[in-house]
Amino acid sequence: MLHSYFPIYKIALDLEDLRSKAKSLKGSSSSYSRPPQVSEPSAEDFTVLLKMIHKKCLEYGLIDTSDMAKRILDGDAPETYADMSSHLDHLNGSLSNQLQKEAVFRVAPELKKYYEQDDLFGPEVSAAFPSCDRDIRKAGSCYALGQEDACVHHLMLVLERGLNVLATKLDVPYERTNWQNIIEQNAKKLKLRGAEFEFHREANAQFGFLKDAYRNHSEHARDDYYDMPKARSILDHVRDFMQALEKGGLTE
Repeated sequence: MLHSYFPIYKIALDLEDLRSKAKSLKGSSSSYSRPPQVSEPSAEDFTVLLKMIHKKCLEYGLIDTSDMAKRILDGDAPETYADMSSHLDHLNGSLSNQLQKEAVFRVAPELKKYYEQDDLFGPEVSAAFPSCDRDIRKAGSCYALGQEDACVHHLMLVLERGLNVLATKLDVPYERTNWQNIIEQNAKKLKLRGAEFEFHREANAQFGFLKDAYRNHSEHARDDYYDMPKARSILDHVRDFMQALEKGGLTE
């Protein structure tokens, strides 16, 4: 799972700030006077920073740097700024080395609202169709990361569950691999129902439209691909449709 790397960025800034301070206060290596001792506020800043490095680097899988911070914390506190500077230099080197091995992806600010959102289609849809939560969240995340085809794939899985609910409502056997058969059987059942089933007729017709427009296209090899505007259009359409199903009283 992708993380926001801002906590690591903040740690790197604090680390560099304390490194600069320690270097400026450690004194000249040629000085015959006693090396400057670490003040109480600096010692506290050092401890707080190391605890944060240990905790956050462990969370982000930067194990070597996390372990190094823990070893320093478990050892004797640095008495001089020269000792503190040495510890911080080693931590900085370890963190830099590990981050160079990471692949960090940027999510544009205008797309962040789609990334890893639990209620992207609204809490009502989440409550009515709980099995869709993962695919709705993944559809939004794929869209935010520019993975348009993967976004549409997850959206089709969401629609498939909606179709299953409608088929169940109409006592139509659900065939996971064949939407067309289900849509046709739904239509036959609905012809025998009264006007109160008009909503279900419209919903079934919409499934047919979405199948022809998107699912058939996404499930077969092709030379053209979804771009971001198309994926956004499908995402919005599926969101509105699932919200309509929930408002119409359909639930899992």
